Amino acid sequence: MLKIPQAEFKIMKFIWSKNDIVTSKEVIEAMELRCSWKATTTLTLLSRLVNKRFLSSERIRRITHYTILITKKDYKVFETKRFLEEVHSNSVESLMSSLKDILT
Repeated sequence: MLKIPQAEFKIMKFIWSKNDIVTSKEVIEAMELRCSWKATTTLTLLSRLVNKRFLSSERIRRITHYTILITKKDYKVFETKRFLEEVHSNSVESLMSSLKDILT
């Protein structure tokens, strides 16, 4: 699994919230409203997510349908492990200390 850039993550958050097959039209409309993106930007990012195997795509007539391949839970576990390794050198104590500092 790869870390995805923030723009791709915004699309995945929308798709994960649907937790179902979504169409290119749905995603384009949502990203236009939420981020003021043009359709071409959204379609490029969707293509990248398919290439990275976060989504699968199937063209039915003139509409592309996207299915989730990497769940939100799986990605959160991946990112948390990466964060623990990179920022806290795999030290749970360091992570807990940082969390404690945030909460106090």
